[in-house]
Amino acid sequence: MDRLEAEMLIGNGSLQDGRNLITALAKRMGEARGKHPVFAEGKYHALGVVGAEYHELEHAAEYETPERIRDEALDVAVMALRLWLGEHGRAGWQYETFGGHA
Repeated sequence: MDRLEAEMLIGNGSLQDGRNLITALAKRMGEARGKHPVFAEGKYHALGVVGAEYHELEHAAEYETPERIRDEALDVAVMALRLWLGEHGRAGWQYETFGGHA
C-alpha cells in the first residue's frame, strides 16, 4: 500500500481527513514521547496506561465538549500505538517484539 492509498483509507475516502489525522497523531506522539520517554514498564503497565486514557475519554464523552472528546480519543489512539510499537519496558522508545510487530 502506498502513502496516498493509506491516507485515503485512514480518512475514510477523504485524502485531507487522512492527512489531518496522520498529522495530529504524529504531533501528539511527539508530545507524548517528550513528556513520557519511558511509556510503561512492561505490557500490563502499558495496558493500564491505555485504560487510564480510555477512562479519561469516557469522562469527556459524558461531561465535556466534542473537542475534548476528540482530544481524549487521540490520546487513547497514541497510547495504543505506543503499545503496538513495543515502546513499553525500555528506556526511550526502542522496540521489543510484541504480537509479531516491530
